[in-house]
Amino acid sequence: MNNYSLREAVEVFLDGITGEVSESTREWYGRCLESLTSFLEPEVDLGAITVRDLRAYRAHLLKRMSVHSVHGRQRAVRRLYSWLLKEGIVGSNVALDVPLVRLPPQPPKALSDDDMYRLLERLPAESVRDRAIILFLIDTGCRVGGLCSLTLDALDLPNHRATVIEKGNRGRYVYFTEVTTETLMLWRDVRPEVPTDALFVTNTGRPLQPNGIRMILQRVGKRAGVTGRINAHSFRHAFARNFLRNGGNLAVLGRLLGHSPGSPVTARFYAVFDDRELQQFHERYSPLAGISARDT
Repeated sequence: MNNYSLREAVEVFLDGITGEVSESTREWYGRCLESLTSFLEPEVDLGAITVRDLRAYRAHLLKRMSVHSVHGRQRAVRRLYSWLLKEGIVGSNVALDVPLVRLPPQPPKALSDDDMYRLLERLPAESVRDRAIILFLIDTGCRVGGLCSLTLDALDLPNHRATVIEKGNRGRYVYFTEVTTETLMLWRDVRPEVPTDALFVTNTGRPLQPNGIRMILQRVGKRAGVTGRINAHSFRHAFARNFLRNGGNLAVLGRLLGHSPGSPVTARFYAVFDDRELQQFHERYSPLAGISARDT
């Protein structure tokens, strides 16, 4: 194994994941790991870093930032070491011996059912473009970057699917139902002739960007009387929750959301339900569901 300083190891890692993750994700890793190098000194020998050092780093962070920020930095350190282990630069992932800080329970981040119904009732009064955008987000659970990546030739309307480009410039299929297909066809027919192949464009003919999508959602949400959060990611969470409530499983959900096979992200961040919903799951799926006392 080569002798690397911590600074060199971080640089090699960031170079190594270039092109495999989005630039924003790479920058996030860089910011997180910068705090590690500052705490342990950039030129410290990588092989000399111990579990005790990483525990001290965790304690240092907890005095200065929220548990959510600490959790993120710990995950970045784990990712660094897992990559270095795979490359043969270290012999073990010492970061795994330092438990992640425990996060407080988080309320669901999804667009609520009531707000979704309000939106759907409002949609006939909105423009064809905005109807298509909102239905696409509801129906596919794709990321906002994937929505903005859509081009005219990415649509496969006969097969109710489209190709989106998301994190790490990876392409994948997303699927939609008949109502979304019909609205996409309507939008394609009235879309202005502009010098871009982007599917969704602004009123001036430029490709819509995430900030433009955010403004559309806020504008339509206000007209619809939406009371909770409304952003592209809330649609993604709503898709996941409804998929699971309707009997879908985590493995398939992960594929539909574009997660890597076996990724814990699907369960950790998208299978989030409150106590009432958990009880409803139990009533539907318990081995004794539908059996009365007199039947036993």
